[in-house]
Amino acid sequence: MKSILRFIFRFLQSFIFSYKRYECFKGYWRSLRSIWLRSIFNQCGKSVFFGKIGRIHGSKCISIADGTFFDDFFYLTAWPELTEKNPVLKIGENCSFGAYSHITCTNKITIGNHCLTGKWVTISDNNHGDSSKETLLLPPYQRKMLSKGPVVIEDNVWIGDKATILSGVKIGKGAVVAANAVVTKDVPAFCVVAGSPAKIIVENRIE
Repeated sequence: MKSILRFIFRFLQSFIFSYKRYECFKGYWRSLRSIWLRSIFNQCGKSVFFGKIGRIHGSKCISIADGTFFDDFFYLTAWPELTEKNPVLKIGENCSFGAYSHITCTNKITIGNHCLTGKWVTISDNNHGDSSKETLLLPPYQRKMLSKGPVVIEDNVWIGDKATILSGVKIGKGAVVAANAVVTKDVPAFCVVAGSPAKIIVENRIE
């Protein structure tokens, strides 16, 4: 009798709490969340979808084109209160950002179409202060936010897990940034970079 009841319980459990059913409900919640979030941005396409939120800040400085997807616990921030002029964060069509990705803007960040990132990717055009002794004597949260320049990521760029893109950097069309890379200088189009700081390991020139 116990074996029969155990079988019935497991059958009901697999039916009610199956992974497939979980993914289905997760999709419904994601759709509702996305409808709610789209209205808070400066511009946002109707087919943009958001996973669970880590943090969104300065949404009126952010524009997102159609077909873009943010996985769970993403951080998407612009900081107009820390700058003299409003920052600009623009994201193109059909991009996909992995879970725990962090994009932070005090100057300008432009991301092209069809870009893809892994998880834990950071894209930042700013940092807390410089490396002068006067600055380093201050607690980090009291240091003035500085930017070395805008970040530009062109179309079809792939950025691997845990990579970091720093300010003043341009990543050319079709480039690949390897996992764990720290990009401090421009990356030519159609090249592969890796390491910290990132260096070219594959160079392709397409005329």
